[in-house]
Amino acid sequence: MAILPLKQTVTITPAGGFDPDYNTPIPGVPYTLKCRFQEGVKLVRNQHGAEVVSVGTFYFDKLADIGLDAKLTYTNELGDEATYDPLTIGVKRMLSGRPILTEVDV
Repeated sequence: MAILPLKQTVTITPAGGFDPDYNTPIPGVPYTLKCRFQEGVKLVRNQHGAEVVSVGTFYFDKLADIGLDAKLTYTNELGDEATYDPLTIGVKRMLSGRPILTEVDV
Protein backbone atom coordinates (compact mmCIF):
# COMPACT_ATOMS: atom_id res chain seq x y z
CA MET A 1 0.00 0.00 0.00
CA ALA A 2 1.31 3.42 -0.96
CA ILE A 3 2.08 6.04 1.66
CA LEU A 4 0.28 8.63 -0.53
CA PRO A 5 -2.92 8.12 -2.53
CA LEU A 6 -1.80 7.40 -6.10
CA LYS A 7 -4.89 8.12 -8.20
CA GLN A 8 -3.17 9.45 -11.32
CA THR A 9 -1.16 7.68 -14.00
CA VAL A 10 1.83 8.66 -16.11
CA THR A 11 3.27 7.06 -19.22
CA ILE A 12 7.02 6.57 -18.96
CA THR A 13 9.10 6.13 -22.10
CA PRO A 14 12.60 5.01 -21.12
CA ALA A 15 15.60 5.42 -23.38
CA GLY A 16 16.08 2.18 -25.31
CA GLY A 17 19.63 3.07 -26.28
CA PHE A 18 21.55 5.80 -28.02
CA ASP A 19 21.90 6.60 -31.71
CA PRO A 20 25.59 6.03 -32.52
CA ASP A 21 25.66 8.79 -35.14
CA TYR A 22 24.04 11.62 -33.17
CA ASN A 23 24.32 10.33 -29.56
CA THR A 24 20.62 11.01 -28.96
CA PRO A 25 18.39 8.63 -27.00
CA ILE A 26 16.27 6.15 -28.92
CA PRO A 27 12.82 5.74 -27.27
CA GLY A 28 12.17 2.40 -25.60
CA VAL A 29 8.88 0.61 -24.87
CA PRO A 30 6.49 2.91 -22.94
CA TYR A 31 4.73 1.72 -19.78
CA THR A 32 2.35 3.28 -17.26
CA LEU A 33 2.69 3.69 -13.50
CA LYS A 34 0.33 4.98 -10.83
CA CYS A 35 1.54 8.26 -9.43
CA ARG A 36 0.68 11.53 -7.79
CA PHE A 37 1.64 14.75 -9.57
CA GLN A 38 2.01 17.89 -7.53
CA GLU A 39 2.36 21.13 -9.49
CA GLY A 40 4.60 23.76 -7.98
CA VAL A 41 7.63 25.79 -8.95
CA LYS A 42 10.85 25.30 -6.99
CA LEU A 43 14.61 25.44 -7.52
CA VAL A 44 16.45 22.11 -7.65
CA ARG A 45 19.95 21.04 -8.64
CA ASN A 46 20.28 18.77 -11.66
CA GLN A 47 22.84 15.98 -12.16
CA HIS A 48 25.46 18.54 -13.22
CA GLY A 49 25.03 20.67 -10.07
CA ALA A 50 23.34 23.59 -11.82
CA GLU A 51 20.26 25.24 -10.33
CA VAL A 52 17.20 24.62 -12.52
CA VAL A 53 13.51 25.39 -12.11
CA SER A 54 11.19 22.45 -11.44
CA VAL A 55 7.52 22.86 -12.39
CA GLY A 56 6.23 19.83 -10.50
CA THR A 57 6.99 16.59 -8.68
CA PHE A 58 5.86 13.05 -9.46
CA TYR A 59 5.52 10.67 -6.51
CA PHE A 60 5.71 6.90 -7.09
CA ASP A 61 5.24 3.97 -4.72
CA LYS A 62 8.41 2.30 -3.46
CA LEU A 63 11.39 2.20 -5.82
CA ALA A 64 10.30 3.16 -9.34
CA ASP A 65 12.57 2.23 -12.25
CA ILE A 66 12.94 5.67 -13.86
CA GLY A 67 16.10 7.12 -15.34
CA LEU A 68 17.10 10.71 -15.99
CA ASP A 69 16.91 10.03 -19.74
CA ALA A 70 13.24 8.92 -19.62
CA LYS A 71 10.26 10.96 -20.84
CA LEU A 72 7.19 11.27 -18.59
CA THR A 73 3.88 11.98 -20.35
CA TYR A 74 1.09 13.10 -18.04
CA THR A 75 -2.54 13.93 -18.82
CA ASN A 76 -4.26 16.06 -16.19
CA GLU A 77 -7.91 16.10 -15.18
CA LEU A 78 -8.76 18.64 -17.91
CA GLY A 79 -7.33 16.42 -20.64
CA ASP A 80 -4.20 18.52 -21.21
CA GLU A 81 -1.17 16.37 -22.04
CA ALA A 82 2.40 17.39 -21.21
CA THR A 83 5.71 15.57 -21.58
CA TYR A 84 8.43 16.17 -19.00
CA ASP A 85 12.12 15.35 -18.61
CA PRO A 86 13.26 14.34 -15.10
CA LEU A 87 15.59 16.83 -13.42
CA THR A 88 16.25 14.95 -10.17
CA ILE A 89 15.23 11.58 -8.79
CA GLY A 90 15.17 10.89 -5.06
CA VAL A 91 14.19 7.88 -2.99
CA LYS A 92 12.75 8.21 0.52
CA ARG A 93 13.46 5.25 2.82
CA MET A 94 12.21 3.86 6.12
CA LEU A 95 14.60 3.50 9.07
CA SER A 96 15.17 -0.09 7.98
CA GLY A 97 16.40 1.13 4.57
CA ARG A 98 13.36 -0.12 2.66
CA PRO A 99 12.28 2.33 -0.09
CA ILE A 100 8.80 3.76 0.43
CA LEU A 101 8.55 6.63 -2.06
CA THR A 102 10.29 7.84 -5.22
CA GLU A 103 10.20 11.58 -5.99
CA VAL A 104 10.90 12.80 -9.51
CA ASP A 105 11.23 16.56 -10.03
CA VAL A 106 10.41 17.72 -13.56
